[in-house]
Amino acid sequence: MRIMLVADFYPPAPGGLEAHVRRLGRELHRRGHEVTVVAGGGRPDTPSTVDDGVPVHRIPGGLERLPGAYRKQGRAFHPPWVDPVFRRALAGIVDATRPDVVHAHGWCEFSVAAVAGARPVVVTLHDYGLRCPKKNLLRGAEECRNGRGLRCLTCRGPEQGTLKRGVLSAALGWTVPRFAGSVTRFLAVSEHVARRHREARGIPVQVIPNFLDLPDDTWSPPGHGLLFVGPADRHKELPLLLEAVRRMPAESARLQVVGTAGPPGGVSGVAFAGRLSGEPLWRRYREAAVVVAPPIWPDPCPTVVLEALAAGRPVLGSRIGGLPDLVIDGVTGVLVPPGDPAALAAAATELLSQPDRLATMSRAAYARSRDFGTSTVVDRIESVYAGAL
Repeated sequence: MRIMLVADFYPPAPGGLEAHVRRLGRELHRRGHEVTVVAGGGRPDTPSTVDDGVPVHRIPGGLERLPGAYRKQGRAFHPPWVDPVFRRALAGIVDATRPDVVHAHGWCEFSVAAVAGARPVVVTLHDYGLRCPKKNLLRGAEECRNGRGLRCLTCRGPEQGTLKRGVLSAALGWTVPRFAGSVTRFLAVSEHVARRHREARGIPVQVIPNFLDLPDDTWSPPGHGLLFVGPADRHKELPLLLEAVRRMPAESARLQVVGTAGPPGGVSGVAFAGRLSGEPLWRRYREAAVVVAPPIWPDPCPTVVLEALAAGRPVLGSRIGGLPDLVIDGVTGVLVPPGDPAALAAAATELLSQPDRLATMSRAAYARSRDFGTSTVVDRIESVYAGAL
């Protein structure tokens, strides 16, 4: 089968979506499919590369030329409409490679639908980008219950200014109804993402979660203390976790933070390790007793939770978004209300004081991770391609 994967960005650009597309492309190539990846973030003269046998084309978009359109250099996201510059470059690659099916990830899906012709288009919904101009459905410190609309103009947040948010919201209201009818299959990485899209447009969505190349390690007993892996972004709620640690008894208030540097002077009981990957990161998982994922936004399918399960570590998380899909409350971890440092502190203290319970949860977490291995999940994605064809 000739398969084209299209994404807003691709590694080395950081992010869960980007890593997902790379893993998917590599596994499909390993299975004998003819895979081509097309990603944004390129320039007209950016050469094509080969990533572990998979050709990767990085192409430009049109809005990069507009001053002030993007705050971060190199993070020119595709807009929620057909980008003429991106579409033209993509059409040339489609004509040259003649894929049987095109699988889109991110707002590039609008341009994909415009150039696919009669080819099946599969779209994976990694976030809430068809319902929210910020893609996170976060209104203040809570999940937005309504989604895109005039209310977007009063939705404050550091992600976007009012003008940009208003333009994107209006664009989604126009483009999504027309785009949805051009898609053969919609996939969502969690039941929550699927439900929030079904309730808006009645879009039929199939749930297929994110997946992970599972490490070769066998199960090992829980280590000590808490572990947080992620950036200091407000929706990941590291500050809330630090507040919870301050409320815990001194003998159990031990936290390792990976993914961000600590504040000047540090925080008592907290060690900041900065960004880690590969074996140094897996070692932190093995050394921990519990991995904490306390987002206030409806995190669709956090990779950190998959990694924790793969390492055989129970997860203490927020009961929101895709976490209930991954964490079986009371079996592979504990879920608490989002934004509640007291509940987080109480649950962490209780877990760390029960080594036998921790060991049982640890074994269950390790067994649960097998459901999210690359081979298991890509079997399901292959079936979607076959059904779409």
